[in-house]
Amino acid sequence: MDHEATPTTSAKAPPLNSDQLNYLIWRYLQESGYGEAAVKLQRDWNVDAEALPFAKHIQGQALVKLVQKGLKYHHLQLTIDENGRSTRQLMPSMFFFGPESEKQVPEPREPNLQPSSSRRAPSPAPEPPLAVPRKRVGENGPGSTSEGTSLPAPKRSRKPAKEPAPERNGARKSSTSANPNVPNGLEADVVNGHPPSVQDARSPSGGPGLDEEHAAVNGMRQEDRMDVDSDADQHVDAPSEIVSPLVPTLSKGESVGVQVAPAKAADLSSSTTILNLDNEKQISQVLWKPHDDHILSVRGVSVCGVWGAQQPETEFQELVSVEPGSGLVVTAMAWEPNGAALAIATCSQNGGELHLYEGQELGLLETLPASQRAIIKLQWHQSGMRLVGIAPFDDQNSASSIMLWDLSDAKNSAGPMSQSVPETLEDVDCALADGSGFVFATGGEAVYQCRAFNEVEVEQKYSSLPSGHDRWSFIRCSWRSQNDTLLVAASTDSGRLWLPDRDVKRDAHQAAITALQIRPQHLNGYPALSTNEFATSSEDGTIKIWQYDRPTNTISTTSKLVVGFPQLLKTLAYSPDGFFLAGASYSTVRIWNAEYVYNQMANWKGESTSWKGDTLKEDDDLVSNGAMSSVNGDGTGAVGLADHSLAWASDGSKLAFALGSQVALINFRR
Repeated sequence: MDHEATPTTSAKAPPLNSDQLNYLIWRYLQESGYGEAAVKLQRDWNVDAEALPFAKHIQGQALVKLVQKGLKYHHLQLTIDENGRSTRQLMPSMFFFGPESEKQVPEPREPNLQPSSSRRAPSPAPEPPLAVPRKRVGENGPGSTSEGTSLPAPKRSRKPAKEPAPERNGARKSSTSANPNVPNGLEADVVNGHPPSVQDARSPSGGPGLDEEHAAVNGMRQEDRMDVDSDADQHVDAPSEIVSPLVPTLSKGESVGVQVAPAKAADLSSSTTILNLDNEKQISQVLWKPHDDHILSVRGVSVCGVWGAQQPETEFQELVSVEPGSGLVVTAMAWEPNGAALAIATCSQNGGELHLYEGQELGLLETLPASQRAIIKLQWHQSGMRLVGIAPFDDQNSASSIMLWDLSDAKNSAGPMSQSVPETLEDVDCALADGSGFVFATGGEAVYQCRAFNEVEVEQKYSSLPSGHDRWSFIRCSWRSQNDTLLVAASTDSGRLWLPDRDVKRDAHQAAITALQIRPQHLNGYPALSTNEFATSSEDGTIKIWQYDRPTNTISTTSKLVVGFPQLLKTLAYSPDGFFLAGASYSTVRIWNAEYVYNQMANWKGESTSWKGDTLKEDDDLVSNGAMSSVNGDGTGAVGLADHSLAWASDGSKLAFALGSQVALINFRR
């Protein structure tokens, strides 16, 4: 066994640290075609990997080489003594991965491609493995290196010789015939499956958020824009000359090694079930029972009950019975986050009531009085059996009330704790952090921040300048700690956004905002809400994805999705894991991939023979022009617009869309 000459001075190798190990894994994932996993690792790691001081010294397939050398050392350690003499023969039972590792299924043979004269000569054949006669990872395969050959660190991007035609929402067709030597059907000129111009602005190592001019529109930059509703035939890329593939390198989270957008958005119409309520009762809200995609609850002014969504033929189970002419109306509904209870608010001429139903058998537990005339919003804290609600006015005066029911304490079950405010409240959201409950309510030109855990107390009132145009109709919050929060209000009238605790305002849309949602994400393995990313939809025919940059205290657009005017989106809903964003109009539902610049993944369109969305749209257009509605509002001549409600099942496999007296159960295969 050859021994190297002992140097006169010996430097002690530093120990391996977590950044170095993460970088090796991150590079391996890219080089092996697992770009999606690489993106997730980088975001959890939260480091600009390419800026690490040691990154420039790492060659291609570094992790594979280190592991291969480590396996050799492991096997040598078992078969030779400290003097280099062989002591025993290597047996399969001594393999690091066990004796089964030599029985792997042979990999398919690689195509026998003859290299051109301009290409680099083949590398010497690597020495065979010690024990396992199986082709090693990264050996002589597409986009890889052998141990005898080292490639320099790959470039971030490469300009393609011919730009292929973009697909819908920025997706590209992969041309497997153009280059059979490239894995996963990706073109060699498109690094990791995405053109280098497309940037995922949410990457933690990415630069500052994009402004409106540079935001990705429908999954691409403004200059490459393509309308989302275009039905034009897509061009097929012409076969190109086979070239040596680049070793893929992920640049600041903007590229992935798998195709994440389909060539064409999937049509979900064939996998949809339509549920209908008897007597044309109108639905205002639809909710899945948490952690149970078999129970679907719906609420309208004159109806509240559940369906067994696993068996659509099962009859609708009515929980609150509303007799015609009784004056009773159902005003709000909310599931406890673990599905332990369902709260339903009603009101009549005698006042308001809160009905609590047991989550398993849906039996009535108790009915609690509520002094307010109508509770229009209900929301539970994430834990502790505490329920928050708002009422725009009570029986005595025009003031609004913020209410809290502490259902964990029997002495508070007689009625809610409340706090009155002068504005007419329209929306409420709450958060639980640092052992305290926070409630945010909005209405008029004000946003209220309250402590609401053992009692209700207004902690802060934020007032916008009295312009007469900003009526804050939406409020959403994400609260992790005192210094890590996101509080966003939106105006339906002016199309503006407001971060009241940061004193940030900006024009967001050219028409009324119809929905506001903060993107969910997982934090240390637990579900949470982002503190920097949210989405809005508007009657200007667009969805915009926003990024809050804390160092500069600004919000900017990172993606803009153009859906057009025929089917304006009326509501938005993120999937519970934050991977997908759904938007609904009257007869269509679209789903975008929130992980990768919001490429459109799927759509659903209701058939006119079974879905009444187009009829409701025509009726709402009449109401908007001052006419009376004969369809919506549970009766001829009632005035009002149809409510759109969209809800994901907890596992993200189903989407419920309620409109009028119907619910579409859309199965979404991820």
